Amino acid sequence: MSTYLFVWNPNKWNWTTLEQSIAQLADTGKVTEKWSCRSYKTIKPGDRAFLARVGVPPRGIIGSGIVTTPPFLSRHWSGEDKDVYRVMIQFDVLLNADQEPILIHDILNQGKLASQNWTPQASGISIRPELVDELEAVWFDFVTTQKIRHNPFTSADIEEQTVFTEGTPSQVTLTKYERNPFARKACIAHYGLSCSVCDFNFEQAYGDIGQNFIHVHHLTQVAKVGKQYSVDPIKDLRPVCPNCHAMIHKRKEAISIEELKSFLRQKSTSH
Repeated sequence: MSTYLFVWNPNKWNWTTLEQSIAQLADTGKVTEKWSCRSYKTIKPGDRAFLARVGVPPRGIIGSGIVTTPPFLSRHWSGEDKDVYRVMIQFDVLLNADQEPILIHDILNQGKLASQNWTPQASGISIRPELVDELEAVWFDFVTTQKIRHNPFTSADIEEQTVFTEGTPSQVTLTKYERNPFARKACIAHYGLSCSVCDFNFEQAYGDIGQNFIHVHHLTQVAKVGKQYSVDPIKDLRPVCPNCHAMIHKRKEAISIEELKSFLRQKSTSH
């Protein structure tokens, strides 16, 4: 997954539906916007996207999400008789700088992050790979500590995504906690890439194709998350293999990691 910086300049385009998009994100957990992209030859679905406000203060990052389409040609936003490459971005965070704090340039221009141009003229440019982890950490800290109106990590109505695991008919529910790039990386950095239940490690079993592959499980069921809850990647997340993840969610009341480990121990001693 590569990471790209998109920009919005209020001096050039009046985003009249910004509040409507933020409200949709709050109500449904997702909102998708079309954005021009300079790096159309390299960007692809699944890449990470950050959106920066430029041109007028306050300047800084106002959104993050995932690219959901390959680049496509679309008429220029100004109405000029020309086409530009765009992608669709599904946002997980979207802020209005006139209503709430944003991640301002004073913070982005500190330390290693200062080596990136956060006010480019073009939209959809690559963010240096060596900066991505620090950017995700700074953004995660900002989103989970600032008083923004619709915080995806402090809402009981947090978005869920249901996936089917290979080799089993069971469904696994993933939350934004588990899919957030920084939260996932922080969990894996602390606990490693072996399953917390069965100790299975994909790289050890499959070699290079299994490198860095693991699910991340959120210990607190979404239905029990209160309005004041905020995620701690070390306390609240654990790496688990897809099979164990499916078994954890086999019943309505999720099975705990310790309980599932006991099932495995009983199974092994019965043979």
